[in-house]
Amino acid sequence: MDYDVIVVGAGPGGVTAARAASLRGLRTLILEEHQEIGRPTHCTGKLTHHAFEEFALPPGIVVNAVSAAILYGPKGGKAFLRRRAVDSYIVDRDRFDQKLAETALEAGADLMTGARALGVRLVNDGMEVSGERNGRPFAIRGRIVVDAEGASPNLPLSLGYRLERRWVLGLQYQVEGATVESEDAPELYFGKDFAPGFFAWIMPLGGQRARVGLCVDPTYTAHKPVYYLERFIHEHPIARKKLKGIRVEHKLAGRIPILGARRPSFFPGMLLVGDAAAQVKATSGGGIYFAMVAGELAASAAARYVKGDRGALRDYERSWRRRFGREIWFTSLVRSILNQLSDEEIDAAIDLLSREEGLREALEVFGDTAYQSRVLVPVLLHSLRIGLRDRSLAWILSRFLLGFVRVWL
Repeated sequence: MDYDVIVVGAGPGGVTAARAASLRGLRTLILEEHQEIGRPTHCTGKLTHHAFEEFALPPGIVVNAVSAAILYGPKGGKAFLRRRAVDSYIVDRDRFDQKLAETALEAGADLMTGARALGVRLVNDGMEVSGERNGRPFAIRGRIVVDAEGASPNLPLSLGYRLERRWVLGLQYQVEGATVESEDAPELYFGKDFAPGFFAWIMPLGGQRARVGLCVDPTYTAHKPVYYLERFIHEHPIARKKLKGIRVEHKLAGRIPILGARRPSFFPGMLLVGDAAAQVKATSGGGIYFAMVAGELAASAAARYVKGDRGALRDYERSWRRRFGREIWFTSLVRSILNQLSDEEIDAAIDLLSREEGLREALEVFGDTAYQSRVLVPVLLHSLRIGLRDRSLAWILSRFLLGFVRVWL
């Protein structure tokens, strides 16, 4: 075998797995299809504080720190939430990915850029990854493959496994000249007219720079994201005033897998990490932190597998589901419920949030963008207390409970 571990994809999950595997003494190779790591940029770059506390992240990657959020309803409702401490950091994704890759190389991993993996097959007691680099075919053998290809992994198909996925389609512009309400508060805009099946956002970067984007669920519309993003910038009654005269610095687009982590995240000789395993929060589309956690767990499982423990692959799935699987399930449930609510119902919920200080406090104290299920019990308890005197809340709760039953059944 050429390597013990072959990691396909140099995103945060793949690179974290490669670094952790190398530190365990495994001969590790990273295959990256693009010529340069970190480009094109793949997401908004909002990274929970947990990642900075748990991983030795490289310095100089933070663009902005955020501790609040502003929610705008489809019909004009507005709610402002603020936590007592920093919730997340906006990072320079190019630099973040590049610096993270450097730590893997320093740990001993090898890197091959411009190498597109096209297939994988079982050979003897290992795996062979085949592909193309600079117009020439290659084939490299390893004991185990960590698939971190991203939202649309191809390698499982080579082994005869078709992954069931449901995607939302995203588009984002990084702009200059935006006016934001608060530099530490991402602005989230809901409504089927501008972001069917998801939401739009203005992510402040400091000064007049921001990342403006949205996702749409193709289940609910045949229009492409650019149709909605241009409408959002030029026609949204609130956002258009903040985005008037902006200059677009660069654009990015991509697919985000949501509601799709029910299939196993392992196959013979292969582990799936990050977007490839649909380890994504369906409410927000975020997944960098979970991908990094999964990368560490995958490296641990790979070390056991190389030593002959075939049960390590199944244990990998058990480990990540134990660590953050509840969040994948919970956010998928909430996304399914939200998509069943009308614009009027969403607006009423946001308006209620703006009026009920106790409800806002429950979200501000227990809210966590990484572990969103922590708000469930506090919010429900407070909602039940005030539901007896607020008919609108009782109505909204009944709609949520009805949606829960529909999804559960």
